[in-house]
This record gives sequence, C-alpha cells and structure tokens, in this order.
Amino acid sequence: MPPKKQAKQTKFSKKNLLTALHQAGAPLRSKNIYDLFDADASLKKVIKSTLAQMVESGEIVQMGKSYGLLDNLPRMTGILDVRRSGVGYLISEDKKQKDLFIHPSNFGGAWPGDKVVAVIDSSRKKDSPEGRVVEVLDRATRELLVRVSRRIHQDSYFCHPTDSRMPFYTVVDTSGIPSPEKGDILSVAPVEEQEKGLWRCTALRRLGEERDLATQELLVKTGYSIPEVFPVPTLRQAEALPDVPSPEDWAGRNDLRRLALVTIDGETAKDFDDAVYVERQENGYRLVVAIADVAHYVPEGSPLDVEALTRGNSYYFPLSVEPMFPEALSNGLCSLRPMVPRLAMVVDTPYSLDGEPGAPRLYNAVIMSQARLTYNQVQSALDGSPDQDTAPLLPMLRDAEELARIFMKRRMDRGCLDFDIPEAQVRVIEDIISVHAGTRLFSHRLIEEFMIAANERVAEYMGERQRVFPYRIHPQPDEKKLETLLRMLSHTSLVDRLPKEMDQMGLQQISHAAKGTDIEYLVNRLILRTMMQAQYSPDNDGHYGLASVAYCHFTSPIRRYADLLVHRSLKRLLANEAEKMSVGDVQGICEGLNALERKAMEAEREIQKRSAILALEDRIGEEMRGVVSGVADFGFWVELLDMPVDGLVRLATLDDFYVFDPERQDLLGQRTGKTFAMGQTLNVILEAVSLERVEINFTLP
Repeated sequence: MPPKKQAKQTKFSKKNLLTALHQAGAPLRSKNIYDLFDADASLKKVIKSTLAQMVESGEIVQMGKSYGLLDNLPRMTGILDVRRSGVGYLISEDKKQKDLFIHPSNFGGAWPGDKVVAVIDSSRKKDSPEGRVVEVLDRATRELLVRVSRRIHQDSYFCHPTDSRMPFYTVVDTSGIPSPEKGDILSVAPVEEQEKGLWRCTALRRLGEERDLATQELLVKTGYSIPEVFPVPTLRQAEALPDVPSPEDWAGRNDLRRLALVTIDGETAKDFDDAVYVERQENGYRLVVAIADVAHYVPEGSPLDVEALTRGNSYYFPLSVEPMFPEALSNGLCSLRPMVPRLAMVVDTPYSLDGEPGAPRLYNAVIMSQARLTYNQVQSALDGSPDQDTAPLLPMLRDAEELARIFMKRRMDRGCLDFDIPEAQVRVIEDIISVHAGTRLFSHRLIEEFMIAANERVAEYMGERQRVFPYRIHPQPDEKKLETLLRMLSHTSLVDRLPKEMDQMGLQQISHAAKGTDIEYLVNRLILRTMMQAQYSPDNDGHYGLASVAYCHFTSPIRRYADLLVHRSLKRLLANEAEKMSVGDVQGICEGLNALERKAMEAEREIQKRSAILALEDRIGEEMRGVVSGVADFGFWVELLDMPVDGLVRLATLDDFYVFDPERQDLLGQRTGKTFAMGQTLNVILEAVSLERVEINFTLP
C-alpha cells in the first residue's frame, strides 16, 4: 500500500529507511521506497542491496516485492503443511481462520509439520493472502530420513532427504554406525544449517537398502514417529503378568467356559480379542459376544496404560505390526486362544426372528474358546465343505449365518451405507512383492455384523444410564457436498432416478440404482467423497454411515485405546461406581485419539503406495487396464484393475488441450472432442514410478 504522506527524504540511510517503514505501518513496495528517496539508477542499486542485507539479518521482512517491519505485520501461528507439489499452507491453531498460502521461497527454513509463526502480507487482496514464515517454534522432525548419494571423507557422506518436500542437502557424520552404501536409507539427527540449503547431521541408524520392503516400513514408521520399542517399565509390567488367569480372578464372574464360543480371524492373526456364539431359540436368537478383558490387567495410569494412550492404536504394516500393548498381553494373556481360560466382558443379547434386539445383559465372565477358526474355514463350512474343526460347530455356524443376514437386511432397511470395498493387501513371496484387493467373504461380513451389534448395544446401554465414555460418531455429510453430488449425477444416466431427499435412504437409493451399471464405480466413489471422517467424541451425534442412533468401539481393546476407555466405564457401571472422568477429560483424550487414528491411516496408505511402487518397478513401459478414479485441471488419476493403486496421467503428456468441468468431473478435448471422466475404463502405459516422490505416472497408448 502507498506510504502515508510525508516529506521526501533527501538522503538515504538504513536509519531513515527503518523510520519510513515504521511510519508507513504496512509493507512498502520497492518502487515506493525508491520514490521516498528520489533514487536514481545508482541509488536504486544501493537501496536494493541494503534491503537484501536487512532481510538476511532479519531486520525487515520481504513479502513478494514489498518490505516491512515485523511489528507492523499481522501474524499467524500454526502447522506448516507442505504438499507434494512443493507449495505450503499454514494450518492455524485457530480453527476459525482460513489456511494461509505460503510459497516455498517463504518457508524460512521450516520443514513440513513444523509449528511456525508467519507474517501475513496485508498488501495483497484479502481473498488471497500469502504468508512468510519468520520463526520456527517447534520442529516436527527429530529424526530426518536421508538417502546416501556419495562418500565425501572417511565417515562423511553427502545425502539428501527421502521426502521430496525437503529441498535441501545434508552432510552426514556416520562414525557412529557401520559404513553405508550408496542408496542406503539413514536416520539422522539434524545438528545445524551450515549454509543455506545444506545441513550438518549425525547418523543415528542405517535403515537398509532403499528398495527393500522392510526398509520402506522402517522409513514410514520413522517418518510418522510410530513407536517401535516399548519402554522398559511397560515391558516389566507386562512380563510380571501371569500366563493364565488365576482362580481368584474368576471371582464374581459368570462362568461361560462350557459355552461353544469361537474366534474367527484371518490366517495370520495372533491377537484374538473377540469370540462369538449364536443359539437359535424358540422365538428368535441369542447372540453372545465375548471381548478380551484388557482393562482387568491394565490399571489406569500404569506404565502399560500410559504407553497405550501414547500409541492410541496398533499400527499394521505388510511385514510387521507395532502393537498397542506388548505381545505378552496382545498375543498372550488377552488373546482368546482355544481351550485356555480367559477373562472377558460379555454382551449377551436376545434377538427376535426379525432381528429386533431385546434387553441385553452385560457382564464380566471367564470363557474358554472352543476353536480358533479362520474366515476361509468358516466360509468353506457354510458353502458345504466343513473340516474337522468346523463340522462339530456347523449347526451353530448356520444359526450365525441366518442371524447375520437378518442384521444386514435390517441395517439396509434403516438406510445404512454399505459399499463393501475390499482393502488392499500386500504380499511378499520369495522376495516378489504383490499388491491386490483382499477377498471379501460372507464370513467377514458375519463377524462385522456381530461386532456392530455388540457396539450398538453397549453404546445404548451406557448412554441410557448417562455414563461418560467415547462414542464413535460419524457426522452427516456437508450440505454443499451433497448439492454438488446431485448436480454431478444430473449429468449421468441416473438423472431420472435421483431421490428427492439426499438423506441416508436417498444415497442408498442412488447406490442401488447404479449397481451393475457402467457408472457404479463413479457413483460409489462420489458418495464416499461426500462423507465426513468418523471420530471419537463424548457427545453422541450418532453414526451416519451405519445409520446407528448410538455407537461406540467396544470390541477391540487390544488394538484401540478408545475401546479400553469404554470397558473401564462399563466396569464402573456394573460395579455401581461413579464415573472417574469428566466430559472434558474424555474430550481431550478423544482429540488425541482422532489424530493418532489419522496418523495410522496415513501411514497405512503410504506403505501400500510404496509397496505398489516396488511391485511396479520392473513393469515400466507395460500396458495396463484401469479406471479413472479422479479428475483435475492438470490431469486424471487411473486406478489399476489388477492392483488397488492409482497413478496420474498428466494433461501435458496428451496431444490436445483439455478443459476441466468440475460439475461433470470430466476433461473435454478442444480439438478431438475426446472426454476423460470418472469411472471410465481405459488402457494406460506405466511411464515411471518414484519412491522419492511416492508417485506413479501413466501415459496413454
């Protein structure tokens, strides 16, 4: 903005420049500064040099072509979020403030995730402000991951960060670790910035060769600060626990050791935290869901409890698991192994023939699982091929199948949104990595239905009694997103079948209308994009996706801390004890758990993408079949049909000029009239993959 009226300075000096900037009260453009001092060409060079020196020393701040005093500029504190493209946004601590755009040249030495202070360029338009980082308050990165490029001296190596969003180089002292090789990944501690763009670091450990999947796992774990080692006090507490519950632990518990409870899990599972039993009765069914009583062994405030809260949940990777509890608990004392007594919390509920729940009984119990079954075993039994384990249990499994199908229909009738999208799975067989969509069997659905039912019964039971615990809530979609969805679908073949109300039943109607059509993929993806993120909260706002009035997480206390909190609250209720935690206490914990859950999800997505890149490295140039999964003004993403991973086709690689239509979610070629739209199936050629940028790029044949 122009300076306030004042007499022109006849002599330029740093002091007079500072005075002018102070009097202006806002940043001045270089042209305004030149005018203030009646600068000719020679003086302009002096002023320009002086401004650069003052910016370097921190006396003033440069904002684009403007210069100002820090004290005259509005500030904003928050977290620097850097996108893969290199641009950054400051996410404010004040949720009411909009994100502030920060150009890479204005990062001021900050790294992705750092807590920083930025000044806001008030000379720009209000609808598109920009910021400049002026102070790093807290480094998010304590361990920096680098790739070895070359050796400089005996124990000194030139490296660069594995994260492409960190565009600087490092000189690493490796005297404390075995000599690395070119291409190895190292974890290093930043020491100091020797000069702009060059950091001196000390090596902490060698993760391994970059193209090893185990190294990629370590890279993701370190990058997301996922704990890999339990503290000594935590391990000591776990090791001091007994191998089996003692008879004293059974006191006051219902004895269900003779009930034919079974666990049903994946082939490689070791932590069996839920067991089920179904009994067909004269007027309906009895469903018993028994969950490992972790709370019995983990006192509040103990080392085990503190570490579990720090982790928030277990973290799952293709080759390993970082559990919430040490294996002595997760795979031992609290794992419902067959034919050994275990402590459990039980949800015992009668259901009518049409699945209407009766009054549930919730209680502490001692159980003994009668069999450790797998999903494949149960599915084979239900399909008519039982084995020696499932044959004696077949009548119970048939009853379970009936009840699960009743539950499924009942949920659909109330508007539950169910897309049944299989999860990506990574396999390594003889050093060959493959990524594929997991098989979804009805046996998976059976257990899911019973866990959902148990979670609903617990949430309803405790909610009716005004207990304080974390609900699992799923907010309603944003109205604007639903309006956008309706506009987009109005351009499809579903235009005559769109619902009047975009509520749960309406969205379900759209999904059913698209089933089996060419746009089924498109419709389901678009509906999913309208959904909010599920989260934990002490306030019951219902679960939109499940169409549940009250829902919580109760069924996995071995791997989710929220479930442990629910167990503790239920135990106090059953013992007629008052609540120990306030709504505020639970709210604070929920906020932390929500953040940790997001971290786990992001880490899982990243290792899946990195695994896919490793699996595709030897297939460069190969033609593949895929479906368009997203569209933007610079290109479109294609998800492969034989591998649940997507890559980008950039418009710059195409031989036409394409215009992006956000409503139709398509790209239209101006010369050829060719269209690329979400849900479209096409062939692509794998052009390149990059572990450094975590990118997969395609071109068209």
